[in-house]
Order: sequence, then structure tokens, then C-alpha cells
Amino acid sequence: AAASPRPRTSACGFASRMLCLVPQPTAWSPPHRTHERPRRSPRCSLAAASPRDFAFRRLTPERPELPVLLFLPGIDGTGSAGATQWPRLASSFEVHALSFAPADRSSFGDVLSGCEAFLGDTAAGRGTLLVGESTGAVAALGLAYRAPDAVDGLCLVTPATGYAGSALSTLAPLLPRLPRGVYRAAPYAVTPLFGKRDWFRSIVGEDATTGPPPLLPSPAAVLSASGALADALPAEALAWRLEEHLRKGSAAVNGRLAAGGRAPASSTLLLAGGRDLVLASPAETSRLQQRLPGSVRKLLPSAGHACLDDARSLNLRLELAQSGVLSAVQRAHAGRRREAAEAAERVAAEASEAE
Repeated sequence: AAASPRPRTSACGFASRMLCLVPQPTAWSPPHRTHERPRRSPRCSLAAASPRDFAFRRLTPERPELPVLLFLPGIDGTGSAGATQWPRLASSFEVHALSFAPADRSSFGDVLSGCEAFLGDTAAGRGTLLVGESTGAVAALGLAYRAPDAVDGLCLVTPATGYAGSALSTLAPLLPRLPRGVYRAAPYAVTPLFGKRDWFRSIVGEDATTGPPPLLPSPAAVLSASGALADALPAEALAWRLEEHLRKGSAAVNGRLAAGGRAPASSTLLLAGGRDLVLASPAETSRLQQRLPGSVRKLLPSAGHACLDDARSLNLRLELAQSGVLSAVQRAHAGRRREAAEAAERVAAEASEAE
């Protein structure tokens, strides 16, 4: 349950909630600590009716001896969340992130196909952990159902799988219809909803490590942040993602959950924000825990909805270790590498015999 009463929601107030999910000043700029240029998915070529424009970025140094962590972002699609978490995980994973261009019009199935192809290429013979936040958690769960042999662990952060039963599903489709000026100006007002009064600093390019943030952003920072948010997630892109990735995606995933059967991944961590005022992640993670046998649920009491960048409320590496997900993925990784080595030895032996 939220720590404070849910405020009355208006169209403008709701717009500000949604738009402040976007953490970067530009829609397609590389996230911090990026170690390579964007690499297009093999299945992400543009199509006339449904242009697909998403890419995968490696965020930590290349370490082929480590398992792969693939981060699937929230509705902002930038893939830049989690900058405070990845350095802690760099010794255990090679971290990659999916990111969408504002012009992307990929379907939920397109996204899953692209991610599956990426794993088949980059994570072949390695353990794999999917970390999905909000809308990205829907995609992570869908990908685990689609390619269970390619996914060894799941971490679902404030998952949006309960979107259809929330007030969000009624109000969110109104956002793209707001007048352009309102859409561009609204985001700055919702700092308390996400539990970080300094949320705007990364958006306007300020270094959060230089000192404590001011109690209130300056007017210039407000204008810069609001415009950047709207540029990163234009109304047309928001409308598409709400329909294709959230509504249709969550419907598809919930259909698989309702069918029962074994969990799509051998180890799953569910993280909920106690102060999540966007979606009821405490209740939703409880529901998912019942549907995903063997999953571990953790409530972060002081965290809001977008909690991956809230280092005071979440230490992702610690939670992965304590839940057993980290060790499970590492065991799977060791097994895959052993199988790959044995297969290589057999091929070498056969080649030697043929000579």
C-alpha cells in the first residue's frame, strides 16, 4: 500500500505523472556509461506500415566470460534508467539495454522477436538475466514465455502487468489528446510521485554527484526538463506504446499466466515500490508471486514507481543476491559454458579423426 493517500487525478496531473518517467534530455542519445554504438536488432529494419526502430546498447565493458543482463525499459523507451545500478553489477554481468527511437512503431511481438534474436546472438552459450521495469517487465515476462530456454532469471521491477485493471488504463489514452502546449509543460509538477525531488537533474544534464539538489528546480530547469521529456516521448509514440506494448502486451502475458504451468524462468525476483502512486505494484507483485511458482517478492517501502535510479531505496545487486536469482543465473552460466566447451571438444575430436 502507498505510504501517502493517492491524490485526485486530473488529465494534466496524469500527463505529468506519465511524462516524468522519461529520464534523458534527448530521445536517442546514448545512456551514461555506454561502451559501444547502438547495434540494430537483426529484425529491426523499417517497414512502411510499422517502422521498427529499436536498438541494443552495451552499458558495461565487454566481458564474454560473464552472463548477460538485458534491461528492458519502461514506457519512456530510452533504456537509460538504472545508471546507479549497473556499476554495481558490472563485475557479475555484461549489461545491455534495449532502447526505442521516438519514431519506433514496433508491435509487442516485434519487440519479443528482436530481443530473442539479440539473445541468440549475444548470449549464446551464456547465462541470461532479464531486468524489466514497468512496461519493460511486461516484455521481460513475455520474452521468458516465448524463449524459456534462453532465459535463466527474471527481475520484474514495479511490473505493469496489471495495467488493464488500473485507473491508468482509462486515463492514459487521454494523454496524447492533450494540447501540445499542455503536453510539453506538464511534467515538472510530479516530483513527489516518484520519490526523488532531484529527478529533473539528469534530464537537464546536471551531475547529481556534485552536491545536494536544490529544493525546487529553477524556472529554466523546469522548461528544459519539460520540453526534453515531451521530445523523448512524443504524443504519437506514447499512444502507440500504450496500445501495443502495454494493453496488448499485458493481455498476452496475462493469458499465459492464467494458463498456469511451470514458471517461464527458473528464478524470478519481483520488486514493488511501497510509494508507487502510478501503478499498484505491491498488489500486482503479490498476484504475480501466486502465478509464478518459486518467485521471490520484495517490497521496497520508500521506493516510488521508477525506483531503479533511486539508489537509496534499491540496491539491485544486493536484492538479486539475497533472492537467489544471482546465484541461479551464475550456475546456469557455468553449465552453458561447460556444455559449449564439451561441444567444441567433440567437434575437434571428430575433425582430428577425419584427418
